[in-house]
Amino acid sequence: MQSAPVEQPAAAAAAAAAAAAAQEACDLDYLLTFLHWTGTMRHPRAGPLASRAYQAANAAVTLAFVYFVCSQAVILFRGGTSDLDSFTLTLSLIDTQGTWLVRIRHIAALQPQFHRLAYQVGRDFGQFASAEDVAFLQAGSRRMRILMLLYLAFGLAECCVWLTAPASETGLPFVLALPYDVTRSVAYVATAVYCCFITLHTIMANFAADAFNASLIVQLRMQLTLLSRNIINCNNVTEKPYSLLDKAESLDAVRPCHPFSTTDVYYRLQKNILHHQAIIRNVELLQRCLGSILLGQSLSIGISVCFQLYQVAKNAESLQDAGKYSSYLFTMFAELFVYCWFADDLISESENVAQAAYDAVPSLLECPTSIKRSLLILMHRAQRPLSLTAAGLFPLSRESFVSIVNVSYSFFAILRNFKED
Repeated sequence: MQSAPVEQPAAAAAAAAAAAAAQEACDLDYLLTFLHWTGTMRHPRAGPLASRAYQAANAAVTLAFVYFVCSQAVILFRGGTSDLDSFTLTLSLIDTQGTWLVRIRHIAALQPQFHRLAYQVGRDFGQFASAEDVAFLQAGSRRMRILMLLYLAFGLAECCVWLTAPASETGLPFVLALPYDVTRSVAYVATAVYCCFITLHTIMANFAADAFNASLIVQLRMQLTLLSRNIINCNNVTEKPYSLLDKAESLDAVRPCHPFSTTDVYYRLQKNILHHQAIIRNVELLQRCLGSILLGQSLSIGISVCFQLYQVAKNAESLQDAGKYSSYLFTMFAELFVYCWFADDLISESENVAQAAYDAVPSLLECPTSIKRSLLILMHRAQRPLSLTAAGLFPLSRESFVSIVNVSYSFFAILRNFKED
């Protein structure tokens, strides 16, 4: 009679160790640190001094981008629509920098939610993890980190291309409305540094935020993969499960697990249902954090793609200008594609959960009706695939990526015909 109280702390310690191992396997600290020191999002574990440094950086970044957008707006007002080439380029810059400015404020407003999602693997899914699951998470997270570092390296290459191709007569990468004479050496150097900062922060911090969001999506997809595997194997006992209920722990303490034990199957199925509910909650939280901004990004990228296609076509004879605007175009494509690709994987993996529940039916035919009913409820809920949407208007997927590109190309064709006429 004294064994159950002893088993419970041991099981709780094992569950805590599994949660810590799972969180460590999916650590996003390399992105959180970069976002913190670029003034984009405070690190969840930042101390008082680091938090004040973040607040100062965030305020400085906000002011820098507000000034840049205002400068471009002045140029747009002065030039008007008489020069369509200059008008579309300036409007494209306002669109891109303005969208990033909105994203900075959006991330700052929703920091607690993003911080929770950053540690979702250990906090929300750690109780469902086994040693085999941790190994799977480590492999998946390692592949994701390599991919995201390549994504950031691509962004750095795009920065170099843009900065080495001057857009103004003074040799600066941007045309700016400035209240001083930029031809003076000190003023020129200060303005060049400012342009470099704007370019690097727009692309690198933007890409880091995208990589962070994409990593969250991948974490949820991996949890769905583990859930599908566990549903199929819910009648095959490979190891003692971690505690969900005191009753379940006491049962595990006094009797050995058997593959055809009804109680074992029931609690494993209950564990899978709770796991599925936790995944659903976190997908909904991520949707609340990203839904509106994904719509804004999709519209912004669609507009930028249209304008940059026009700039590439207009500067086809100039290799330097064509390369510069092509790099801008590829940056927009990459930013949209990374969301659509991983969000599509999330949809596909959530659909696999229903299939896994269906595949588990033959092994549970001899189980009581209550277990079959629970499996049916899980299957019914899994038939509604989890997805990320642009404010509920359309789901982010590979098909939506193609649709946005097609719409952008259609507007580009109209714009080109208007210019020729």
